[in-house]
Amino acid sequence: MIADTSEDAPESVSLKIHATGARGRTAERARTRVMMCVVVFVFVFAALGVRLAMVSFGQDGPSRIAHVGSPVSHERPEVVDRNGALLAADLPVIALEVAGGEVWDPAEAARKLSSVLPDIDPAELELKFKEGRYVEVRADLAPAERRAVFDLGLPGVRFAARTKRFYPQGELAAHVVGHDERGKGGVMGLEKVANRFRGAGPMRASIDIRVQQILEEELFTTMEKFDAIAAWGAVMDVQTGEVIALASLPDFDPNVPGAVPADFRRNRAVYDRYELGSAFKAFTAAAIIELGLGDEKTEYDARGSFKVADRRITDFHGENRILSLSEVVQYSSNIGVARMALEMGATQQQKMLQSLGLFEALPIELAENRSPELPRQWGPVETATISYGHGISVTPLHLLTAFSAVVNGGVYHTPTFLVSERSPEGRRVFGEDTSAAMRRILRRVITDGTAKFSEAPGYYPIGKTATADKPSLGGYNRNSRIASFIGAVPGYAPRYAILISFDEPKGLKETYGYATAGWNAAPAFSRFVERAAPLLGLTPVNEATALSSFVSGKPPFYGRQAKLDRQESEVAR
Repeated sequence: MIADTSEDAPESVSLKIHATGARGRTAERARTRVMMCVVVFVFVFAALGVRLAMVSFGQDGPSRIAHVGSPVSHERPEVVDRNGALLAADLPVIALEVAGGEVWDPAEAARKLSSVLPDIDPAELELKFKEGRYVEVRADLAPAERRAVFDLGLPGVRFAARTKRFYPQGELAAHVVGHDERGKGGVMGLEKVANRFRGAGPMRASIDIRVQQILEEELFTTMEKFDAIAAWGAVMDVQTGEVIALASLPDFDPNVPGAVPADFRRNRAVYDRYELGSAFKAFTAAAIIELGLGDEKTEYDARGSFKVADRRITDFHGENRILSLSEVVQYSSNIGVARMALEMGATQQQKMLQSLGLFEALPIELAENRSPELPRQWGPVETATISYGHGISVTPLHLLTAFSAVVNGGVYHTPTFLVSERSPEGRRVFGEDTSAAMRRILRRVITDGTAKFSEAPGYYPIGKTATADKPSLGGYNRNSRIASFIGAVPGYAPRYAILISFDEPKGLKETYGYATAGWNAAPAFSRFVERAAPLLGLTPVNEATALSSFVSGKPPFYGRQAKLDRQESEVAR
């Protein structure tokens, strides 16, 4: 027995040891796996913690400064006007979708849905259900509509949470604000800029929606009265280049941009190019004074007609006498200004126009802009006709920006549709004395010249009428014109430049059949100034104060007091 036991012992011990070793190795592998999992989890959570810290405190966080040009974001910022009025924002909505393959009775489902959503076509919806298609019935539902659809108890119905871009101002400033398209984001105006905008708040436009409304109302009223086919206008701060208002009519509602013809969405004020006529006489006169070739009293022969090469230049309502430089602008003499331009020469004329930004596209935020259309050759005839705005096509905003540099002291500011956080540095193109002389000349256009109906008591505006025949095959159509008035207020120390234009206005009995700018654009300018000036922080002054500033070329209380007055005006605005 002892022998048997001793013989069996090694085998039992061996089996016992073998079993224990297997369990140990299994436990060891388990511990290793657990430790690996722990390490992985620790690493993942550590990485998340680091990323969270970077988002909260680092460069990728919301503290990053706003700028245009960064990658497109899925969330676009709100757009507000300069005073914080909402222009565009994301709005959460519920979309109604139906899986056609799950619908039991297509006819009944279509009929019931149309009973609570009367704007849908039940026949078209029924056909889609029969084809088993997945249908978006409505992109956005009102809460009451959603409840009504839910109560129908139809199979296949889905309510999808979405975001819709909402434009609370409707048609107001539509061409500046722009609109969006699903899957593309903003496709025009500031909405396209918003695709790439980064900031710790909304994108702040330079426009003032109150001033915008007045501008659009005056444009629309006059456009209808004179049966014009289109109208446009703009207001610019001549000291900063900020566009305070810009309108193009006909317009559209950004909430439903497809409800009108595509032509209504075209921004005529920044995209279309026109021969804008006699407003260019202000540029020619300023260049003559700046170059020392003449002054306000220099005389030019405006009698009869003026032959240049094979062309003969005439005046619309000529004075038929010798005119001073100031009178050439006052009475809008083509003959007088053509003589100025030829004396100046094509080279100097080109340099002047180029310095005023009239050779290139404006570097504005809006994608809707184009370069001016220049003549293919620039000989004596072109030099003469361009002096009064024929033979060169520019956008209305080009014209307004250049005019601002003539009257604001001679400094060119690039236009912008976003509020300038810092005082922008301009580029000097005319001397202060030249600009002061032009202010006096442009004031006489209103008091003694072609723009008497543009007067605005207390603000002493300055400006120039411009009526240009539209080009046609073989020449110009004298029955088709663009009538414009471009001016600035207050005239003695300009702060805002304003452009008002009408495309193909018709003459009226009360205007003696005339459809020129003095009868339509000039009065519209006057009404706009009287309504908008208080909102812009402008206050009327007496005649002695204005006259003193016109003569001296300096604003009232020139110096420290003027600076304080400007600061108070900005705060009020």
